[in-house]
Amino acid sequence: MNNYKLALSVLLVSLSSATSAAEIYKCTIDDKVVFQDFPCAEDYEYGLTALDTFDGWKYGMNILAFKKRSKLKNIPINPGTSILYNQYNEKYIKKKPDARIFSYSTKVAGESAKVSLFFTKKSQSLYRIQVNIFVVSMPAEEKAYFYTSLVNQLSKKYNQYIEVKDFPSTANFVSKFIIKDLVGTEKIWGSNSDSIISLTGNKPVAAFYSLNYKYIPLIKKNIAETTDEIRSSTDKAFSKDSIKL
Repeated sequence: MNNYKLALSVLLVSLSSATSAAEIYKCTIDDKVVFQDFPCAEDYEYGLTALDTFDGWKYGMNILAFKKRSKLKNIPINPGTSILYNQYNEKYIKKKPDARIFSYSTKVAGESAKVSLFFTKKSQSLYRIQVNIFVVSMPAEEKAYFYTSLVNQLSKKYNQYIEVKDFPSTANFVSKFIIKDLVGTEKIWGSNSDSIISLTGNKPVAAFYSLNYKYIPLIKKNIAETTDEIRSSTDKAFSKDSIKL
């Protein structure tokens, strides 16, 4: 009996030490309950395989699957929009469990780019990817050719684009010319689908070209989840301070 108690005490201490070092997950494998220090297989959601986006990311993949793929490929993801690390840093990532935006640096056709991925508030599903390709140091002629090549590559993959020349629609005729020089026109692929890709930055003084991938159903879901959270936190705040009113 004493040996049993000693063994149990050792087990509890071991579990306690493991919990302090990493989160423990309760999973079911072959109808048996097991404890492990990594998420259960069913917790990973790899997204919509039929739809392509930048760098092979899939709409709908959850943060767990995103982190796993990033770690395997040593993609230097950073929580938020600032880039502090140029390699995968698990310790830093774990300090930001509530992060719903992750960013990393990469290259596109030899040029530096910043990639930001956006996940829904509660369900943690990927719904948007923004890629800023920096061309500020390019000569004007090289910049123009790079832009044309970028458009051609996107059209090969996502078919014909439409050009939004009248943005914003409320601007007068003179203002549209001024705005075009400042922000450039916007090209959109997949305008009649749920998966929309847009490209902006076609202007003489462009510092970067901004490429956005958006999945409309999940954008709507994120809006709904964000609204629910705002309402819930507001209701709690008023409930707490109701006596003051």
